[in-house]
Amino acid sequence: MNTTAVAPDRPDTYDMVVVHNTFRRHFRALPDLVTAVAAGDVDRAGRLVEFLDELGNGLHQHHTGEDELMWPLLLERAPADAALVLRMEEQHERIAELTERAHREAAEFAAAADPSVRDRLAATLTALAVALDEHMAEEERHVLPVVENVMTATEWQALGERGREHMPKDRQLVFLGFILQGVSDTDRRKFLAEMPLPARLAWRLLGRRAFAKEYRAIYRTDPEW
Repeated sequence: MNTTAVAPDRPDTYDMVVVHNTFRRHFRALPDLVTAVAAGDVDRAGRLVEFLDELGNGLHQHHTGEDELMWPLLLERAPADAALVLRMEEQHERIAELTERAHREAAEFAAAADPSVRDRLAATLTALAVALDEHMAEEERHVLPVVENVMTATEWQALGERGREHMPKDRQLVFLGFILQGVSDTDRRKFLAEMPLPARLAWRLLGRRAFAKEYRAIYRTDPEW
């Protein structure tokens, strides 16, 4: 199937790839960030655990949106791909298990920054990053073409709106920064152009600076644009 040209009443699913890449980048980075925490440095451990908690919640809402709004439609309208959809659901369950384990270990790690807990957490985060990579690659390669064929642009928009509704309003601009920071200039302009004007102004006046401050706190370097 040719996925480069999407009919006007069909969704442009590239925005999901952009969001996927955000999760990929930061979940891949977390194991090394955690491993670098010195024994007993509870301040640093706590900051990284806060970041993990926010990423994990964002991932949970992303997958819950698919569970509620995407898989039922695909099972109804593309029954030949039912096995693929069921595999995606099983992968969601595996990712949820790893995420829950990471959160439990992270809470223990934040309390004392114990090296043995640190190493267990880093191993769990590595397994989580691998599972995410496998799931998102398969979803992009096999599921998104089906979505473009059977879902409407309005249905796709509802999926994105659900994700935004479940994000705390005071965190939306910062999370937008994590999305925009890793994309090309062309994709960044496209992403911003599709946002309402007030949101674009808020990003330029407040969001970019707030994001940069948080990025430095997590990665101890300035974000590259």
